[in-house]
Amino acid sequence: MCILWILSRGLKFERSQIAISRKKMTALLADTPRKMTAGLMFMKSLKQNECMLFVFPRDGAHPIWMRNMKFNIDILWLDGKKKVVDIVESAKPIHGLDISSYSSNHPSRYVVELNAGFVRKNKVKIGNTTHFALT
Repeated sequence: MCILWILSRGLKFERSQIAISRKKMTALLADTPRKMTAGLMFMKSLKQNECMLFVFPRDGAHPIWMRNMKFNIDILWLDGKKKVVDIVESAKPIHGLDISSYSSNHPSRYVVELNAGFVRKNKVKIGNTTHFALT
């Protein structure tokens, strides 16, 4: 755990705008291996209109682990066209030696982590298209 905490210290996440089900949000970009590994670990919360967007270099299976998380999240997997291909609602943090993860049943290019309840509240469904631009 100590190594993971050191890895996550001092990270500066670039920000981008994203629209999910017509809801505009600010996305923290996890676009490097270090940022992807750290993700939301050790963060106390996300702001109400904030999410984390993982940007992978290619389509594939991109499991999400909840190690050292402090709160539940909703997870969206998006394909290369930014369409929702899978959803997990209210993923729970894991602690100790548990190394389980949440995975999509379909290849994805992006993963979005949101506050738990976002999917239900905003009626996000598989097949919905998201909108964002990366520089």
